[in-house]
Amino acid sequence: MTEIKEILLRIASGYPIRSISRSLGIHRDTIKNYISISLKLGVDPKKDSITDELVKKIKSRLAGKSKPVTIPRDDILLPHKDRIETYLEKGIKGSKIMTLLARDGIVVGSSSFYRFINSNCQSYIRKNITVRLPETEPGKYSQADFGYMGRIWDEATRRNRKTYALILTLCHCRHMYVYLTFTQDTRAVTQGFEAAWDYFGGITEIVIIDNMKPAIDKADRYSPRVNRQFLEYAQDRGFIVDPAYSGHAKG
Repeated sequence: MTEIKEILLRIASGYPIRSISRSLGIHRDTIKNYISISLKLGVDPKKDSITDELVKKIKSRLAGKSKPVTIPRDDILLPHKDRIETYLEKGIKGSKIMTLLARDGIVVGSSSFYRFINSNCQSYIRKNITVRLPETEPGKYSQADFGYMGRIWDEATRRNRKTYALILTLCHCRHMYVYLTFTQDTRAVTQGFEAAWDYFGGITEIVIIDNMKPAIDKADRYSPRVNRQFLEYAQDRGFIVDPAYSGHAKG
């Protein structure tokens, strides 16, 4: 239910399906299906309120439907690995390679294709380019990340303990709030966020998460997975979670 609600909330906020698909790692057809069911129930996600009752009805409609049989990505592409490698060595773009493969009946989704070449093809080298975040309007974006601070004396346990800093930065003005904690878990993250929102006097619309484990279960460029407990917290507080690309803390 959390996944369905998050998708509809993002649709209500005006996010395009492609962006939602990338951020949540959910196929665009699945997102379109949720929207279609919502419309059939008489609720337009772009205009009407997203309620728990609506989400329950959508989930009920989906229950009992048999899932289509899917062929694992590697089973489709591995027999053609050498051919794909040759294309990559010639500098042919991924989208063009997919078109060439499709002409021979070799069809996979874009995300699956790029995950495959990123995992199996040595010719595919992702360049680590530092990209400056563009100017944003106040209250739109913030960034969150953990940093290690060394060992600090803990009066409660009477010993030195590893200490971490949860850093929230407002992208518009670069003001930041630092929350010190002895643990890196979801509870510590939510407590740190609450302290930051109180300090800033408000909550940003979108939070770019640098793939810290208490908030992101799986850091992946194409199919990230947000921690369910943290996602529920975000929904309750009214902000969108945007996982940064793995290795690129820029969203």
